[in-house]
Amino acid sequence: MALDLIVVSTEIEPVEHVAVAALERRLGISMPPDYADLMATYGQGSVCNAFDVWGPTRILDSLDGMREMWAEYWFWKHLELGQADFADAVPVGGSSDGDQLALVPGRGLVMLPRHSDEAIDVGSSYTDAVRWFCTSGRLVVASDVLWFASWTRQSCYENWAGGELNPVRDAISALGMHVAVEASGADASTFLIPAMGGHVSVLRPSGDADLYVHVRFEPEFAALHARIEAALIGTGARRMARWGAEPVT
Repeated sequence: MALDLIVVSTEIEPVEHVAVAALERRLGISMPPDYADLMATYGQGSVCNAFDVWGPTRILDSLDGMREMWAEYWFWKHLELGQADFADAVPVGGSSDGDQLALVPGRGLVMLPRHSDEAIDVGSSYTDAVRWFCTSGRLVVASDVLWFASWTRQSCYENWAGGELNPVRDAISALGMHVAVEASGADASTFLIPAMGGHVSVLRPSGDADLYVHVRFEPEFAALHARIEAALIGTGARRMARWGAEPVT
């Protein structure tokens, strides 16, 4: 089943089917058919800021290192698969937290979680595996809206702290810049803002009284970002860090 994603980036870089075919010839295996369609539609990037979709080049660049790691550091358990079954497996995606998605020849896709020793079968469909990761709630907090951020262009990133949860969310919402809101819990909301090539995530971590706000925007949209900045300052939030591309003023 195809993934219908809200694209927050202003540019994407689709990967042609011929590049996926070349990857398959190089590896001597077949990728799930929907992987090629996903690449042709969106290219490389992250889904829900949780799962990283890898293109052919990154898969090839990561292949030897991941196989060496699986051979040396193995702690996962599976009723039918063992460490030896991953000698010919192919890494095809993962998360910034260290979760790994592997394509095991003759078996399908298997998720290797960073913080669990249970290797999880996630079927043969690449898009279903991505959807499962983002919506099942097994490894990350479940998302109710699926969205995509491309790696094509460098963005500016900011972390903010302070303020109160509801006033901050109300202030961002009142700007009317978002096309949708991903609610991954009562204390977490991500406002999707394609007009500035990014998003604003507002989160109160479990058991933590402090509020955390993460802002991503593409550098030429500094004027739109200034509206968000003013709204956050008005709620008592303060910027703690900025990295990536510098805003263009």
